[in-house]
Amino acid sequence: MRTATAENFIAPPFYGRGTPSAAKLGEAVTATTPACIPQAHAEPLARVAALLISISRNNSYEGRDPSIMPDALTSGFVADLLGIDIDDLATLLVDLNRRGLVETCGSTLKLKDMPALERLAD
Repeated sequence: MRTATAENFIAPPFYGRGTPSAAKLGEAVTATTPACIPQAHAEPLARVAALLISISRNNSYEGRDPSIMPDALTSGFVADLLGIDIDDLATLLVDLNRRGLVETCGSTLKLKDMPALERLAD
């Protein structure tokens, strides 16, 4: 019978080497990010919509409310993931809010019109 050892597991590229560099973190995020999100859509608004839909589906799969985005997502992380700056992300979220697709509830973002977000993401 084999026993579990460190050699039996594949480690992330930065594991055990101190604090990862931004480049290494970017590689890790790119490797684990669904292919439909970062660059599949040319329009930034479509990329934001695709990310929100992806997170919503994941929330549903894990038994959470699919219309509520987790507080743990920071604007900087999302902007980097989508390849836009924070100011552009804020502008895009305001646009989605004006269209009635999302609303803010304190620090939480709530998805109000999933079918419209899905159409926008396509």
